[in-house]
Amino acid sequence: MRFSSGVDRVFVGWFVGVLTAVLVALGALALINRTVYEPSGQVRQYFQALRAGDGERALGILGAEVPDSNAAMLSGEAVSNSLKNLKNLTVKNTEIQGDHATVTVAYTLGETPQTTDFHLTKVGSHWGVFDQWHIDSTELPTVHVSSSSVDAATLNNEKVAVDNGNRNFAVFYPGEFTVAYESSLFSSQEQTVAVTSPTSTPEDLMVKLEPSESAINSVRYQVQSQLDKCATQNTLYPAGCPFEYPFDGRVQGDVSWKITDYPEPSPTVDQTGRWVLDDSRGTAEVSFTELDLYTGKTSQVKHEVPFTYSANLQVTDTEVTVE
Repeated sequence: MRFSSGVDRVFVGWFVGVLTAVLVALGALALINRTVYEPSGQVRQYFQALRAGDGERALGILGAEVPDSNAAMLSGEAVSNSLKNLKNLTVKNTEIQGDHATVTVAYTLGETPQTTDFHLTKVGSHWGVFDQWHIDSTELPTVHVSSSSVDAATLNNEKVAVDNGNRNFAVFYPGEFTVAYESSLFSSQEQTVAVTSPTSTPEDLMVKLEPSESAINSVRYQVQSQLDKCATQNTLYPAGCPFEYPFDGRVQGDVSWKITDYPEPSPTVDQTGRWVLDDSRGTAEVSFTELDLYTGKTSQVKHEVPFTYSANLQVTDTEVTVE
């Protein structure tokens, strides 16, 4: 092909440039439509909002209704914390049938491989170019927290109220939700449940209370103090104490007691929240001088006295007392 003039060459160059720009633009539009506006694009944006702790945006993308429940898990760190153990997130499959689509995502939650399906409907297009998909509206799942004797707990590191020992919390999915409790008197082992779909029916998260380490130490200190006071009594039958030494002979001088093995009681909390102190065993040592009334001779007596310690516990909001 020959060009008759410089104008023709300029025109051809311009035409090739325009054609290249159009092809690049079409490729870019196709890429944007595939990565942003295709069904999986909505799902990706949903997960981005969850990781950012943007519950309002996540709820808007999900198009879900919030059930009659507490909304403490729907904003801020409570949202992002639910995904802290979610790893290896990938779009496993996208199935499109007309105006409806199902996007399946695969991931590992904790140590368990999981999948979640998102159902979407095409509702139109942007500027007649980009498909517009919306995730089908559902109702958010809930997590139920129960407690026998406290009206608060920590759920995904957020302090929440548990009125009358029971409360439902609306949550996003997928995610993990962990309940715990800690105070000067109580502690509880963490319990975790995984929610992977809007129809998930997870087990209740129960705050199983047990005495805190500081409460156990306080009880044992009080028991030791009581026994130490018992050991100061100059008698074979210390009043209000769990040990004594029956003796038919004559005692000359003082009677001395010493606790050689302190009991280590372990308080527990039953299902109704009542504190219980099980019986525990210890050993005391008694020593004194025996006087033989017939001969007038004296001899030293020293005996170990095993005993069982029993007591009740009185508990307020801030302390536990051994009675």
